[in-house]
Amino acid sequence: MRIINQFSPQSEKIILSLDHVNVSLNGSPVLHDINWTLQKGENWVITGHNGSGKSTFLRLIRGEIWPAPVNGGMRTYYFDDEPTHSPIGIRRKIALVSAEQQTRYTRQEWLLHGWQIVFTGLFDGDLLYRYPTEAERELVRQSMMRVGISDLFEANYQKLSQGQLRKLLIARALISRPPVLALDEICVGLDAESRRQVLDLVEEVAADGTQILYVNHRREEMLRAITHELVIKEGRAESREYRAENKALGVERKALRTTQHLALSTQDSQLLAIQNANVAVDEGKVMVLHDINWQMHAGENWLVYGHNGAGKTTLLKLILGEWWPAAGGSITRFGEDFNNVWEIKNRIGFFSSELQTRYNVDLPARDVIMTGFYSSIGWLQNTTPAQRERADELIEQFNLQALAKRNLLQMSYGQARKVLIARALVNRPRLMLLDEPFDGLDVDFKAELSEIFNAATQHNNHTHSQTNLILVSHYETDTLACITHGMQLERGRIVAQIKYGEVAQAFT
Repeated sequence: MRIINQFSPQSEKIILSLDHVNVSLNGSPVLHDINWTLQKGENWVITGHNGSGKSTFLRLIRGEIWPAPVNGGMRTYYFDDEPTHSPIGIRRKIALVSAEQQTRYTRQEWLLHGWQIVFTGLFDGDLLYRYPTEAERELVRQSMMRVGISDLFEANYQKLSQGQLRKLLIARALISRPPVLALDEICVGLDAESRRQVLDLVEEVAADGTQILYVNHRREEMLRAITHELVIKEGRAESREYRAENKALGVERKALRTTQHLALSTQDSQLLAIQNANVAVDEGKVMVLHDINWQMHAGENWLVYGHNGAGKTTLLKLILGEWWPAAGGSITRFGEDFNNVWEIKNRIGFFSSELQTRYNVDLPARDVIMTGFYSSIGWLQNTTPAQRERADELIEQFNLQALAKRNLLQMSYGQARKVLIARALVNRPRLMLLDEPFDGLDVDFKAELSEIFNAATQHNNHTHSQTNLILVSHYETDTLACITHGMQLERGRIVAQIKYGEVAQAFT
C-alpha cells in the first residue's frame, strides 16, 4: 500500500512516491525504509549531516541508482497518464545540478564550449552527439541569458572558474524546463552576488510551477518557496512541514570575526613577498593577475575575498608554485627563492575544490592522507612509522575513524572533503592555503574544522610548530577567529588591504 504524504492527501497530485525503499551501495546499506511522496505544489529542502545519504536520495529518485534487489521497496513515477516503476526517461523530467556532476565534467578532458554543455541538457547527456537546430540554439541562448552567462557562450569549460561552471550547469538543467529541479548544494563556489542571482532565479522557477528538491546545509540560503523538509539521519528519513519562521531568505549580515592579538610585521618574519607579479594562463593568452605587490609575515592570517573570476585561486596557485610571475615580477617564500615546486609544496599545505575534483584515485582515506607527504595524487611511496602515526593522529583529530579504510571515491562529497583537508595538514605546514574549505560541510563539522584551523595557528610547544594561513571565502560566516588581515581582489588586482582590529569592515 502506497503511503501518501499527510500534508496533501489527494493522490491525484502525486508526482512520485517511495514506499519502504532501501538502497545499498558497494554492498553497504545507505538508505533504510524510505517512505516519501512528492506532490504538486510542494518544494522540499533535504537536510542532514555529511554522509547521511542526501545525495544518494537525489540519485535514487532520478533513477541513477536502484532500490536494493531484495526487499528494496517500490519507486513509482506519475508524470504520465499511467504510473510506472521504470526510470527510463525520468532524468529529462528531474533535472539535477550537483557537486558530483560538476566533478565529473571537470575530471574529463572533453573539448566543449559553454553553449554545448547547456545544449546537452535537452537530452541529459554529457557529450554532444549532434548539432542543434536553429530553434535549439535559441533555447540555449535564452537559458544562458536567464542565468546571466551569455558571455560564456563560446568559452572553453576547462578554462572556467568553479563558479562559472556551476552557472553553466544551472543553465543546462533549466533548458528543458523540467517538472522537477533537484539542486545539491547549488551555491557552492559562488560569490555573494552570484548566490543572490541564482537563488532569485530558483524562486522564479518555483513560482512558474517547477517543483524544487533542495539539498542545503546553510539556513541563510533557504528558499522562500520551500514548503516541506526531509531530514535524513544515518540513512533514515523524517518528513515534516517546513516551519514558517525559517522561511526568510538570508540572515543578518555580520562583520568578520577578528582576533585582538595581532603580530608585529617585521622583515625578519617575512613568509611571502610578491613584487610586480603578473600571471597569465591559457598559454599566456589571458592575464589573470595584474601588478600584485603584497607581503605576509609570521603571526598574520589572511582572508582573501572577491567575486567569481577575481583571481583568488590563481593567487593561491602562484604562492604554491603552480604558476610563476611573468618576466619582471618575483615571489619569495620564507625568505628564500625556490626553484623546485616540490620543495615549496613540502612546506605549504593546500586544499581547494579543484584539488578535490582532480583527486580521482580510489585509495582508502588513510592512504589519501599520507599522499600529502609527497604532494601527490594517488602516488604513495613506502611510508615510515612516523608518517603512519601522523596519519592516524589526523584521523582521530578529524574524527575519521569510520572512514579510514573506505575508498575516497565511495564517500560523499563532504566526507571526501574532510579527508583531503586532513591530507593538507599532514606535513604540519608552515603556511596553509585554504580555498573555500567549508563549502559542502554540515554545521557541526564546520565548527570542528574551525577549531582545528584556529589551533593550528597557535604555537605548539610539543611539536614546536605553528601554521599561518590564507583563507579564500565567499561567505562572511565562514571566516575564522584567527584572521588578522583581509585582501580584496577584483579583476586580478588588489583593490583593498585591511588589518582587523584597526579597521571595522563588513564582508562584501
